[in-house]
Amino acid sequence: MNVVLIGGTIEALLLAHHLQSEHHVIIIELEAELGLPVMHPGRVVNRELLNAYMTDEQQNFLLLSENEQGWGCRWDWVLKHLAANISRKGVQCFTRTRILSCSKENEEYILELSSTERHLPTHLTADRVIVMSPPQTFGPGRRQHCLEPSQPEQFPGNDGVAWKGATVLTEDAKEAPSTDLHLNRGDGMTELWWKEEMTWEPPRGFFESTSVVLPTNPDELSFDGVVSRVLDFVADSV
Repeated sequence: MNVVLIGGTIEALLLAHHLQSEHHVIIIELEAELGLPVMHPGRVVNRELLNAYMTDEQQNFLLLSENEQGWGCRWDWVLKHLAANISRKGVQCFTRTRILSCSKENEEYILELSSTERHLPTHLTADRVIVMSPPQTFGPGRRQHCLEPSQPEQFPGNDGVAWKGATVLTEDAKEAPSTDLHLNRGDGMTELWWKEEMTWEPPRGFFESTSVVLPTNPDELSFDGVVSRVLDFVADSV
């Protein structure tokens, strides 16, 4: 089948990894790069799980740092390696691309596209279209995909709550109050993730900060949790 995944999320990259051996897969992303902005903890609980998706060299590049709550790393590096690997296997990634309409004729989807990349097509046909991004996802200029008149299926999401995340120097993080997730990374930075209000300010400030809706249970906020959700979806789709 021709399968189109809308949104370059980590779920999309992992799903493409599992589908590409039997199907032709295209990922469509509004942003210039897949997985940006980063809005998920950089966390791996069982690092052996990475063996199915990355080379040893790529895993070494992640600079995994062991913590009580798992291995800390830069989440954007995880996504870049996954994207590179599925591209080598034939998955196409259309970045800077917006869907203008989604219609269906004789069980086949027809997507009209607008892209700043001149070499990309203006129309696609697909046997299956899956929306991977959360609802109300915006790209540059607050633009969104238009998925009418034939709304495709949505990858199942978890009921979530508002999380706040921030990156600080690991040295400064030693003075941080208790948070739901405290992940030292191998690059000298530490990620803090919490659900309640926190008034603490690091001596040298937060280097990055975000607010995002994620699964309530911290145990699900990991590479392992995402893989589990994707494998469940693949099993249910067979």
